[in-house]
Amino acid sequence: MPLGRLSSSLRALLALPDRLSGELRDVERALRGMEKSVAQTSKRHDSDIESLRTEMSSLRGELRERLLQYHLQLGRLSTLADGRPEGTLGSRIPLPKTAEDDSMESPRGQSPASHDASANGNSGWLELSACPACGTADRTVVCEWNKLALLDTAPDAASALYNFAVCHGCGILYATRRPTGERYRYLVDNFEDVIDKDAKNPLINPHPLTDEDRVRYRRLIARGAFVSDHEPGPSLGSVFRDRMENAGHVDLLGSLLNPRGARVLEVRPRAGTILEGLRRHYGADVQAMAIWESQQFIMQELYGIPTSALIDFDRFAIPHDQPFDLIVCNHMFNHAVRLDLFLAAARDALRPGGHLYLYNEIDDSEFLEGGQSMIATMNPLHMQAADRPSLVRAVAAAGFEPVFVNGRHKRNICLMRRVEEPRWTPITPEERALRIAAYQRARDRAVLRTAGRVRDRFATVWASTVERAVATGVARFDDKGELRIVKE
Repeated sequence: MPLGRLSSSLRALLALPDRLSGELRDVERALRGMEKSVAQTSKRHDSDIESLRTEMSSLRGELRERLLQYHLQLGRLSTLADGRPEGTLGSRIPLPKTAEDDSMESPRGQSPASHDASANGNSGWLELSACPACGTADRTVVCEWNKLALLDTAPDAASALYNFAVCHGCGILYATRRPTGERYRYLVDNFEDVIDKDAKNPLINPHPLTDEDRVRYRRLIARGAFVSDHEPGPSLGSVFRDRMENAGHVDLLGSLLNPRGARVLEVRPRAGTILEGLRRHYGADVQAMAIWESQQFIMQELYGIPTSALIDFDRFAIPHDQPFDLIVCNHMFNHAVRLDLFLAAARDALRPGGHLYLYNEIDDSEFLEGGQSMIATMNPLHMQAADRPSLVRAVAAAGFEPVFVNGRHKRNICLMRRVEEPRWTPITPEERALRIAAYQRARDRAVLRTAGRVRDRFATVWASTVERAVATGVARFDDKGELRIVKE
């Protein structure tokens, strides 16, 4: 399209709302005059008044539709004016280091990950044909992206696309497309960049420890977990915070179970404070599986808790001697790449009647109720999310029954008992429809809330998202024709 015609079209579109609003005001003034005249003449014209009111309502609806069309066309023409081909993505998510072939360079010098999207475990991507919890094939994709769509630290443009779907069986949200092998390892090793958080906390340090790190950690650990403010000085304050946050879990497990002398494994503890509490109060035999060396080192040096090799989220296995009476898992349901393998490994490592305790699992109300961006919440290490009923159905399908289910601060806790045969009831069609609609609204809100150059990345779906958001009440045009997100 020539620039002259493009500029002329833009000017005409920009003038359209004022012209339409003026025409509507003239019609409304004329209708009010006619209403007054007809009312004064005779009650016989009541039907005429109703007809006029209907026509005026129709005109208002037509104006809203014209305004919506105006905004969609204006967005399209603005894209062309910026020099972007119509129907293409605006800004490509760059690699951490420029690479012509879109390959990833591992910070530890490993071979680049394959980009082939297949079901092979080492291909770089795992494409799921069914729910990883209950095995149901039917699903509805409700959101295409993870948080990398909002950041400039993605390994490549493909990394932002997970195609999250709602399972028609258990009702959980899960990534139908997810990274595996070295591609997933890259995300874990570059935790700070892909989560967009600065990991200054020693308990959240994804990097291999150096000798200098060990000397510094020992100096901080030497003062113990309880360092009083009346004697300030270098200490590992994050351990104290961890103990305060986790004290409730020790109390809950001690109240609902009989952990005296029990064999307990915690998967993904930060500092081992739950294990230390169970050992101190109940004489439990405790062991741990950590994500990073920093956590291993702190648990061993501070509490003497034995730890295994680092967790493999992709090919999860429990290397400790089995069976256990209790397995405690921090945020593992959300993170497991192969959820079925994780749940099966946990079940197999428990004695008959043993318990699985999941805590710190995302409750999807965090973004379904409008408080957070769904895209930002589902970071590239988050593979699943659920509400409490869906979480229970998913874990029950793996051979557990609920003992206690609750939540705190938009996080779910779930104590389940191992049973011999899985027993669960799928989500009802009515509940499923409500969840799908809620997820679609959350997706649209997240897209519409993007700003600046990030918004260009959603250019291909912007018009359809605006149209659906207005139709479903997620957004509306105000009196000035500006798009506004409606608060829920």
